[in-house]
Amino acid sequence: MLKIGDLSKITKVSVKTIRYYEEEKLLSPVEIDKWTGYRYYDETSINRLAEIVELKNLGFSLKEIRSINKNSFNNKAKELEKEIAKLKQNISKLLTVKMEGEKLIMKTFINDEKVIGKWKKLGVVKSKNTNENFDKNLSNIFDFNNLYFLPNGERYWVFSWTKGTLFLKDREFPYEIINGKLYVGIVDKYNNTIDCYAVYEQVDNKIYTINEVRIKDNTDLPFVVDKKAVGFWEAVDFCENFNSFNPNKQTETDLYIKGYNLLPNGIANLTIKNDKIAKINWTKNYIIDKDLSTVSKYEIKKINNETYMSVEWKSGDYMFGGKVNGFYICKKLK
Repeated sequence: MLKIGDLSKITKVSVKTIRYYEEEKLLSPVEIDKWTGYRYYDETSINRLAEIVELKNLGFSLKEIRSINKNSFNNKAKELEKEIAKLKQNISKLLTVKMEGEKLIMKTFINDEKVIGKWKKLGVVKSKNTNENFDKNLSNIFDFNNLYFLPNGERYWVFSWTKGTLFLKDREFPYEIINGKLYVGIVDKYNNTIDCYAVYEQVDNKIYTINEVRIKDNTDLPFVVDKKAVGFWEAVDFCENFNSFNPNKQTETDLYIKGYNLLPNGIANLTIKNDKIAKINWTKNYIIDKDLSTVSKYEIKKINNETYMSVEWKSGDYMFGGKVNGFYICKKLK
């Protein structure tokens, strides 16, 4: 049997809180010594306290915990879904807030049903003249092949929106729908003038979620051992490609990824900033992150009698834009 102080130490719940739970009829001592008044507890008390703490973490009030039943969880899930939807709306609104000196500039979200859905880029024109041909010399401007307008202006990747304006990070690009085509004005950030227009056609008007618009690689790859890859790899640089890597001249010093430890069984430890370690997977030629649904190709080669491995960096630019913007270069530790 445990005294209340012992129960507090084991569960990390303060004596004061335990007594409060007893007052609220959520917990009862197994036994109370009628002569000393000492309260005694056992393993069931430990389990009950763990339940209370977990239910509180899930958002249940003490009143709800007292009368909890099998329907309570479905009701709480629906309640949290509504809260999440509201939080997402608030996040989108916050991302449109700007400061001009000491002046707060806020844009209220205005819906635009016509723009919701997926849009595919057709090309770039100099004006909104619908008869104008696309300019091949401008094809790489505003290089986003697909745009998604999520409901309520919800942000995905670097984009959010309100009626008439597409937000890209902290920049604003006006848009207009003309004859079923979406014209996005490409604004010069230095003089705030529109130089040209990226033109998109609507693929569908589906209400997308963030999870639906991101790219997901097939992570169900069979494990094939690669003896050359097994071992510890220290990240030493981040480059445009393997060929641009110069072991005598580091181009990046503040690296997010610190290294990999590829184990012979297909498990890998990924070390990132602040020495945090994530468990991922690998197979011959590929590093697999099932949580992010990414499969990154690696390549190994010798340079100046040292062994190096390049690994594709699949960040948000890849997950939402399909672009691999660089490679981590890792040196094998002996």
